Amino acid sequence: MNVRLLAPWLLVVVAALAYPLALPATGTTRFPTLAECVHVAKTDGDLEVVFGRFDSLAEATDLLSRVLHVGFKGSQIEPDGCGRFKVAVHGIPTPVVGRQVVAEARSVGLTATIEEIR
Repeated sequence: MNVRLLAPWLLVVVAALAYPLALPATGTTRFPTLAECVHVAKTDGDLEVVFGRFDSLAEATDLLSRVLHVGFKGSQIEPDGCGRFKVAVHGIPTPVVGRQVVAEARSVGLTATIEEIR
């Protein structure tokens, strides 16, 4: 058998056997918790107002339509880094401004949070 043809397959087998050894001590991989995905704003900086997080793009699209309809221009859908979609508006310079946006959202029946962009 030709060693050149065998080498790539040998690498695949070694990687498949080594992967389980590289897993965390718990023996399984895991997704971040909600607490690890939400970074509540504590100081001035690059902040966003998040109107919601969703498992499906369709749900996020429904909320985005509502958010844009009531006047939160510039809002968009983006991945949240934890396997979900979030509807957010960026460009919030301070928590004080963020609280004003959250209050305005609440006045039109929306729920929102101020978060650090990471």
